[in-house]
Amino acid sequence: MVATKKNFRALKPQADSPSLREQVCDYLRKEIAQMSIRPGVPISLRKASSELGIGITPLRDALLQLEGEGMVTILPRKGIFIREFTLKDVKNYYETIGAIEALALKTAILHITRDHCTIMRQINKHIFESTKRGYFSDHLKLNKTFHNTYLNLSENTYLPSLWNNITSRLYYSPTEIIQMEDWDKLCCDQHDHLIDALEERDLESAIHWMRDEHWSFKKQKKYIEQYYHLKSEE
Repeated sequence: MVATKKNFRALKPQADSPSLREQVCDYLRKEIAQMSIRPGVPISLRKASSELGIGITPLRDALLQLEGEGMVTILPRKGIFIREFTLKDVKNYYETIGAIEALALKTAILHITRDHCTIMRQINKHIFESTKRGYFSDHLKLNKTFHNTYLNLSENTYLPSLWNNITSRLYYSPTEIIQMEDWDKLCCDQHDHLIDALEERDLESAIHWMRDEHWSFKKQKKYIEQYYHLKSEE
């Protein structure tokens, strides 16, 4: 790496884990979140691949995926850089995720069952329990599983991958993330309202709780500013 806080640790690929590209992506996301790689600092492919102990091809593939997630900027003949992360980015991501979920729910609600809803309630309970215990990584995995339960029921098969790419940017951001139990409780309450709507097959209510409440930047802004430790740009 060039001028980073610290060099990469050697990556030890696991044969029974996701593809090497996915393993590198996950590793880089965590490095970005921990601010081991600073926004605006160029990344040397050759040096990074040497430090990680992998070839340049899987590293390049991983960086291309992170570019698609909005985490990396690749400038021809200038280099590869970690993008800055601002409240404007969060606003755009929230609006996009809300639109994705609204579209997904239109067909997912036709296929969701009581069993799905029961599973979602159990996951939601574990989400809040993980927050209270300070298990942030568990919280992220559970939250992803919760949303993907109904996203994967959508007849538009592109939506889950779009959702996952965008939320990766929200969860692995080069900022000082601060956990807030009161915000997590609010989000879990909104999850419960969503499940109620799905059980009743009330599409309008389901969309309201996700797009207009859960993913409303305006309504969540005070928490977002604290969560990412970002100041308002207004």
